[in-house]
Amino acid sequence: MPKLKTKSSLKLRFRTTASGKIKCQQAHHNHFMRRRSKRSLNQATKAQFLEKGDANLITMLMPYGLK
Repeated sequence: MPKLKTKSSLKLRFRTTASGKIKCQQAHHNHFMRRRSKRSLNQATKAQFLEKGDANLITMLMPYGLK
């Protein structure tokens, strides 16, 4: 049986933690930041964890996990 390939875009966007959660960065933090409040910009710098339903979709696309 051939090896399964990990989706290449997921390698850049997601990481798995030691407990198995999937960690990602908050969106909307690249441009148009002048018009946003300082509070929302500060919250967007923190890492975010995916919900269970979204995490299941991501784990199907990365069969061997990401470190």
